[in-house]
Amino acid sequence: MALPDCPSADQLEALVNGTLAGAEAADATEHVGGCRRCQETLDSVASGHWGAAQGSALAAVAVEDLVGRQVATAPPHDSAYWKAVTNVSAEFSHAEETSIPDATETLAPEAGARPASDEDAKQTLEATNPLGLPFLRPSEDPAYIGRLHHFLISRVIGRGGMGIVLEAFDTHLQRTVAIKVLNPEYAKNDVARQRFCREGRAAAAISHEHVVAMHQVAREDEGEVAFLVMQYIEGETLDARMGSGKALPPPEAARIAMQIASGLSAAHARGMVHRDIKPANVMMEAGTDRVKLTDFGLARATDDVRLTRTGMVTGTPLYMSPEQATGGQADERSDLFSLGAVLYEMLTGSSPFEAPSIVGVMKRIMDEVPPPPARLNPKIPKPLSDLTMALLEKNPAKRPESATFVAETLAEIVTQFGPVSPLHLPALPTSPVARRRSGSHRLVSQKAWWASWAAATIGLASLIGAIAFSVLYPRPAAIEDSAPPQSPFPSTVLAGNPGTVWAVDFDPSGEKLVAAIEDGSVRLWDVAAQKVVRSFDAHRGIVWMIQYHPTRPLVASSGDDGYVKLWDAQTLELLQEWKADNSVRKIAFSPDGTRIVAGDRDGVIHVWHIESGQPLATKNQPGSIFGVDWSADGKLIASVGSDKIVRVWDAETLEPRHTLHGHAGPIYNVAFAPSGSLMATVGWGKEVHLWNTDTGAEEKQLVGSGGDNWSVAFCGEGNHAVVAGQDGLCRIWDLASGDLVASLAGHDSAVHNVSLDQKHHRVATSGRDGTIRVWDLSDLQR
Repeated sequence: MALPDCPSADQLEALVNGTLAGAEAADATEHVGGCRRCQETLDSVASGHWGAAQGSALAAVAVEDLVGRQVATAPPHDSAYWKAVTNVSAEFSHAEETSIPDATETLAPEAGARPASDEDAKQTLEATNPLGLPFLRPSEDPAYIGRLHHFLISRVIGRGGMGIVLEAFDTHLQRTVAIKVLNPEYAKNDVARQRFCREGRAAAAISHEHVVAMHQVAREDEGEVAFLVMQYIEGETLDARMGSGKALPPPEAARIAMQIASGLSAAHARGMVHRDIKPANVMMEAGTDRVKLTDFGLARATDDVRLTRTGMVTGTPLYMSPEQATGGQADERSDLFSLGAVLYEMLTGSSPFEAPSIVGVMKRIMDEVPPPPARLNPKIPKPLSDLTMALLEKNPAKRPESATFVAETLAEIVTQFGPVSPLHLPALPTSPVARRRSGSHRLVSQKAWWASWAAATIGLASLIGAIAFSVLYPRPAAIEDSAPPQSPFPSTVLAGNPGTVWAVDFDPSGEKLVAAIEDGSVRLWDVAAQKVVRSFDAHRGIVWMIQYHPTRPLVASSGDDGYVKLWDAQTLELLQEWKADNSVRKIAFSPDGTRIVAGDRDGVIHVWHIESGQPLATKNQPGSIFGVDWSADGKLIASVGSDKIVRVWDAETLEPRHTLHGHAGPIYNVAFAPSGSLMATVGWGKEVHLWNTDTGAEEKQLVGSGGDNWSVAFCGEGNHAVVAGQDGLCRIWDLASGDLVASLAGHDSAVHNVSLDQKHHRVATSGRDGTIRVWDLSDLQR
């Protein structure tokens, strides 16, 4: 039964087309939600019964705009919702692309607009911009297509329903960025613009290596053009990677899903829900092949952009959750369902809910359970297949409890395929090891099941617990029971860094620290004041390494852009730079300070002279180089990397001295002792390897780490080793006895680098949680 204040047919048409203004649109939207007659009228709109003119206008309206409603449960079978979906599903084709006005079209005036003025004529002229970018100003440099604020626009990267993505050059910070501009279709909608900016600011709070960094949220001269400035990623989308029906190898699919879950974990921790996880929103970074999630928060912004319409079903149909398909509330568990759909497609080459029409897709999402991936491809491990199906549970309560749990579980699966590059390990907060069950899913390998069954048959309850713990939880957050407790050494926390801190180093006085950040910046900290003295952009992409010169006020950095740079430590002026063939993970000054060695991702060792800048020697080795160091006397250089081999070279000629075997996986770091012939290496696996560089023999292994080790350094006279671990701990070992004497706990995730202040007996650690911790170890020296 119709209510007495039903909107007119013209008002309903305007509501559907998004041209009904302000409060009138809000009232009409509220009314339609409960009025069957008006729903039937909307059904007539969808069926094209209002004539050819109205039908042609309707053709450009996305299906979500016609059929969506905020409902807690599925609409009744006779609802206008399903009729509208059925009638327009055939017309639905790439709705996001069609929502952008064609580049040759002018913007249509709104209903009831005032007569044309000079300003109107100017806007109409701008709207005929051949690239469809009326908001751009002319650029004085013909190499660019235009200017937006202080950004020079190079090209259009892509267009979608929410906005236009541009590649641009930031003239202030001298770096390439990506800019997302709010679609001109919505530029005059205050609600749309405010929500676009608000969601952009919320997304900017997410600082994580698997999320595209948001640099700035702005409006052109406080005008109507809202835009987001983001990290520019060179690479391809996961959508392009998979191509048409191309399944990925299970190890690759599991790794990508692990990194997606890691990025989601960081976002969910800040209360952000993506709501549109799909292959097109997953970037694969060129060179590193790391995942970068994009468009965080903008799915929710799209909702408010279309509040003047009848509502919408958010999300991309093939990857949306059941609750999204019925217009319900999307939360973190909806993102997990979408991740499951993406993982399923990576493993099998097809979506779990493919159907000829949108309504068919939505019906399958709500009603049908796809066959497990392992049934379609026996090469897919059962734990990976089981986790995928757990993510696709219809009931949100039965899905895994969190993205963190999913990432941790996938990390366990990934490591079972073999050694993992440090570039691909997820950045996650450490979590209690006992919490390994989630929803209706538990990751239990066949080996664990048989071990538990065998133990049960002989009735050894204590043995059952020990086996279950050792198999299910191989990476405990604390050290083993036989080790000393984590030591409560005083620590200073330097927080607020914009992302992972890959390296840190004390200056010779110990008063300041310099840090290498993943966003390409270098930060200089005053340790006592706990404040940033200086911050500047040093590299394009990640800054991998930072190190003070041993005798002069100089500091060197290396980055993902392949450059090694030498800076004045006082003014931070760039004094010298060298270009390697690829990304440079590690650098080291020679003990006398006259040379610097670098190892790049292509496996090339470079040695340069500090004063002249001239190359002195180069050498190729298999695989990527992750670590380099000089011996204390400057006669040897060691290199380690992805090929599991430790190589020792003559420092003058780079002729090989020793080739050392013993690591089971990639080696992440190498360090010579401050005197003598001792050398330490760490990497994939839990052991610290100690070598004699005179004989080339392995002298000892230090066993007791809780996971992979990222970095190693010697303190004192070389009688202790300080080791940074993937489990968030920094361990200190007595080399004479091989005992673990201290364990420094405080980081929320992996510790990547350590630096020693020998003068004040302090250790600085840095890691993926974006913090630097300075530990006072004076008591340990007594």
